[in-house]
Amino acid sequence: MDFKPTYSAIWFGRKRELEVLNIVKVHFECIVSTVSALRDLVYAVCDGNFDEADRIFKIIFQRERDADDVKEKILYELSKGPFHPADKEEIMHLILTSDDIASNAKSAGRKFCMARGAVLPKEISDGLKVLADLSFQIVSKLRDAFDVLIRDPRKAIDVAEEVERLEEKIDDHRVGLIMMILNWGENYPKISRWIMIKEAVENVEAAADRCEDTADVIRMISISRV
Repeated sequence: MDFKPTYSAIWFGRKRELEVLNIVKVHFECIVSTVSALRDLVYAVCDGNFDEADRIFKIIFQRERDADDVKEKILYELSKGPFHPADKEEIMHLILTSDDIASNAKSAGRKFCMARGAVLPKEISDGLKVLADLSFQIVSKLRDAFDVLIRDPRKAIDVAEEVERLEEKIDDHRVGLIMMILNWGENYPKISRWIMIKEAVENVEAAADRCEDTADVIRMISISRV
């Protein structure tokens, strides 16, 4: 005899899914907060205020840890069920992909701080600030895509595409910025400092890549539900 879920079972399953999605929303807020702090750190480094950058990095470290704690809570809730296996897999994929955004933001912040004492040319300083602003924009847009996913999966597809366009803009900007850093590094006496700046930029780009990957997951979830 085939088992057919009762209305109450379906309702309870949907209720549990919404509860977990609300926790996922908290996870996204932690990620946005981490990248927001990274933007502040980049501005401090560009202004030569490395003591302030060190202070902000402690905030980034804690916010990334908060994101990890929320991730573990989500995975625990998923293990309790009841969830359809496909729904559980979608949420896990979403969480594990987005989690790398905060991890890369933390790595970028640490490397910027390791460049302590670096005197940045104005064009590089300006370029780093633009990169930091774009990074905050893309992670904020990603959060918007998730919020829309809960309310209207069809519209989430459009917002996810905006994330993809922002990632392309960040990648184009990064290429020019890296070239400026390499040219600057040819004559800069402290090799370790300009290398740390370059590697930090690569981490910021990696965070943007993960934003795009997460947007792709949101797009797949949206398509499966429209």
